[in-house]
Amino acid sequence: MINLLAAAIGTTWELPFEIPFIVWLQSLGGEGSFLYYLMNFITMFGEEVILVGVMGFVYWGLDKKRGEKIGMFMLTAALVNPMIKNIACRTRPFDSHPDLVDNLRDVDGYSFPSGHSSGSASVFVGTAVAYKDKKSKWLISLAVIIPLLVALSRNYLGAHYLTDVVAGLALGVAVVFLVDWLTRVVKNKYFIYGGILIVGLAGFFYCTTSDFFTAYGIAVGFTFGMLFDEKVTKFQNTKVWWRIVLRVAVGGGLYLGLNSMFKAIVGAIYPDYEGDFWFESIFRVLRYAVIVFLLLGVYPLLFAQTEKLWKKLGWTKKEHTVEENVDTADIEPSPETDNTAEEQTQQQPEQPSQTASEPPDEKDETTPDTKNI
Repeated sequence: MINLLAAAIGTTWELPFEIPFIVWLQSLGGEGSFLYYLMNFITMFGEEVILVGVMGFVYWGLDKKRGEKIGMFMLTAALVNPMIKNIACRTRPFDSHPDLVDNLRDVDGYSFPSGHSSGSASVFVGTAVAYKDKKSKWLISLAVIIPLLVALSRNYLGAHYLTDVVAGLALGVAVVFLVDWLTRVVKNKYFIYGGILIVGLAGFFYCTTSDFFTAYGIAVGFTFGMLFDEKVTKFQNTKVWWRIVLRVAVGGGLYLGLNSMFKAIVGAIYPDYEGDFWFESIFRVLRYAVIVFLLLGVYPLLFAQTEKLWKKLGWTKKEHTVEENVDTADIEPSPETDNTAEEQTQQQPEQPSQTASEPPDEKDETTPDTKNI
């Protein structure tokens, strides 16, 4: 019904300057030019591989609490974006004006708002917000520069109007600050996860694009993955760079492998499943839910075992020593702690216990009194 309403209103609406702006950008360098390859590279910072990689680097490696928050920003934006797209149903510039705008990257689905713009904003602005206590200037700079460049690349590639990317950036930033606020006022984070999933259920009644069903599956898997880690896995982070890279690389390989395996199994049983809209959509939700759950909840169970292997091979001995020394150096015992330790040491060989501050003659006086009692 919503799709029919959007179609009746019109799906090719645009502002007067938007098509000329895209045409001007593409005139600076067409397919095969340096600008073409540069923009295709930049646009990757709004795509799934890079965004999930950033979240995984933080979650599996540096700080899983901050990584979870970045993931929460990302999945919320990824879910809300296609829900808006399937209401607006705006066609892409190269579809609306094939005689003027070149399609310089293979994309499908609707145009408004830009998913790349909202995704890059949710992750890179979200990372700066997750680390706001560090007041890192370079993180803040990346949070501004990367989403803006991604948005510009989407215009150049002919995939989006200017209003698409502006709305996408606004959506991503709004999601970050809204979810960040919710994490501070709602004590139980699973109420937030539950709210995201409940709101997302509305999309099953009108969304027809695969990005919605992918996002909903990710949201389900993320929620149960966090719960499983909290109750069962409880993995520890590492700040050793090569171990972080290894964890992310193996996680990425597992994602690709599991995705291909599930599609191959279902394809062998039901070869034409991609032509069955509801079967393919539900399978997509279940597939991504299981994959994300395994990657966030179950896969980290291997981290403790690999730590034992690294120790056995002698690869972590020096690193752990350095980390322990740093931790120890950072902890300065208080005077009260020192006094308590001294008193316990002096009291241990004597029965009954006596305070270390008493002079020897007082000890002699108290001994007969004790015997008389």
